[in-house]
Amino acid sequence: MLEVTGLTKTYGSLVAVDDLSFRIEQGEFATLLGPSGCGKSTTLHTIAGLREATEGSIRLRGDDVTDVPTNERNLGFVFQHSALFPHMTALENITYGLKMQEFEGRDHDEQAQRFLEMVQLGDHGDHRPTELSGGQQRRLSLARALAYEPDILLLDEPLTGLDRVLREDMRNEIKQIQREVDVTTLHVTHDQAEALSMSDRVIVMNDGKKEQEGSPKELYRNPQTEFVAEFVGQSTKFTGTVTGPGASASSASQEGDGQVIAAETLTVDVGEIQIQATPRSGQAGGEGLEGQQVSLYVRPEGISLVESGSADDVPNTFPATITHVEYLGHRNEIDATLRDGTELTVYGDASIDIGTGDEITVQFDPADVILL
Repeated sequence: MLEVTGLTKTYGSLVAVDDLSFRIEQGEFATLLGPSGCGKSTTLHTIAGLREATEGSIRLRGDDVTDVPTNERNLGFVFQHSALFPHMTALENITYGLKMQEFEGRDHDEQAQRFLEMVQLGDHGDHRPTELSGGQQRRLSLARALAYEPDILLLDEPLTGLDRVLREDMRNEIKQIQREVDVTTLHVTHDQAEALSMSDRVIVMNDGKKEQEGSPKELYRNPQTEFVAEFVGQSTKFTGTVTGPGASASSASQEGDGQVIAAETLTVDVGEIQIQATPRSGQAGGEGLEGQQVSLYVRPEGISLVESGSADDVPNTFPATITHVEYLGHRNEIDATLRDGTELTVYGDASIDIGTGDEITVQFDPADVILL
């Protein structure tokens, strides 16, 4: 539906977007995710025709639109800020957009009212933007962008400036409306919660390039680079050297046909401790990693609190000291320090009475260790 190939955008010697390629299918909700300055908004604006591509191509519904003017690309755009006409009513904001896009479907007032109702503003058609709340203004912007039935909807950080509760409500509403209208959507954000909760596909960008692309679950559970592991979700990072097979795994052996059967886990020396890690898909069972320095990541939900001394023979069981506890209602978010000084984060049961300075024992399964 949307195909971006080799997209590059430069400003003199500055490369804002570097040889970026991806494809979005009809009806998909895709997100460009990355930190400020990574090139995601530049990419979106170039797709919209608001900026000119230096190299590469943009195809929409099979047609090359790289050099086509913005008003001929049939796309809807929702900016960071509402960009509504303050002197027009909500209904007039939408009908004006329909007129500018030369919409030839149903009556303009009827179409505008239909989308006002879709975004729960059916009774606010005669209100001007200044008479609407921040959330209502975002809904109106969304209705205006969708009313002329664009081929693709582009969202440039549309939830910026809203409070946490309203952001959560709006992201659920946007996704619901997107599914109802079945419009292909490309969303830009630096907020990982938005990207993971709203998207069918996420393209993680860093320094103008694509780091990794996949479903939210793929990115979270199987990051391919250290940047993705650290940017998408929380994690505790260890750095160490692979010293051989895991203590609980059998040594590698060979079958009759010469096929190598790799150890189930690897042992990684991390300062004063050893961590057992299960090689990820594509790491050939850890073959060839011995002696190499690697990075290990463990998500907070993969770390458990266990009774001291009850599982000393279980891999990846370590004593720790709590440095901070944040009560979040549904859970405790616990910061703790291992004896070697490594700091880690654990999600714990909110009903457990623990506090700063308490001694605890943490444990995590080798299969929950991300090895990079």
